[in-house]
Amino acid sequence: MYWLISIGIIAVSLFLVWASADIGSNIYLKTICKGTMDKKFVVLTFDDGPDPDMTPLVLNVLKEYNVKATFFLVGCKVDKYPEIVKRIIAEGHSVGNHTYSHQWNFPLGSMSETYKEVLKCNESLELHLSQRIKWFRPPFGVTNPIIGKVVKAMNLIAIGWSIRSLDTRSDRSRERVCENIIRKLHPGAIVLLHDRCKQADGLLRNLIQSVLGLGYTIVPLDKLIGEDDYEK
Repeated sequence: MYWLISIGIIAVSLFLVWASADIGSNIYLKTICKGTMDKKFVVLTFDDGPDPDMTPLVLNVLKEYNVKATFFLVGCKVDKYPEIVKRIIAEGHSVGNHTYSHQWNFPLGSMSETYKEVLKCNESLELHLSQRIKWFRPPFGVTNPIIGKVVKAMNLIAIGWSIRSLDTRSDRSRERVCENIIRKLHPGAIVLLHDRCKQADGLLRNLIQSVLGLGYTIVPLDKLIGEDDYEK
């Protein structure tokens, strides 16, 4: 009898861990992780910026190929590097909320702490926009009941991904990262990248060339999911 109870506790614990750690679980927070698969559309998204060194180089590559991307920005970096944010917006890319501090313990915060982190990032971003921020991506892709309630209360739309590039791993070359993405590529894919990583511009160039070479079209997020970038 006791072993059955133990197995049950373990099973419930594993389920709760999965529900929090997998952004596509949709248990605590309904999250858009991909678009429809009727067209060979792909979206490129970048987390953790703006970075003073790499983000301008990434923007150069996007401009070179006339590709639009979505940047989930960290509020404190938005305050520190406003000129980069202005450039992101001026060149037609969309921006979303990635919390103000992107702290490791964000998933452990109280309701008030979580709300403050999300609200403060929105406020920093909206200084550069005439519209209200609509998209949110939780740090590390981790969700929980509190994060779900805050996102819902703020009327934000959570955006996940269907392809995790693993570009933050130092043991992987840019070529290997690109190969990993291409191997998983599918119509309606949302790709997770980071514009703070070294050689992010080189990876992006190789990725764009490979994606286009396979007959895919790289589109803005709003076109893929049928949702406007910002609240009018």
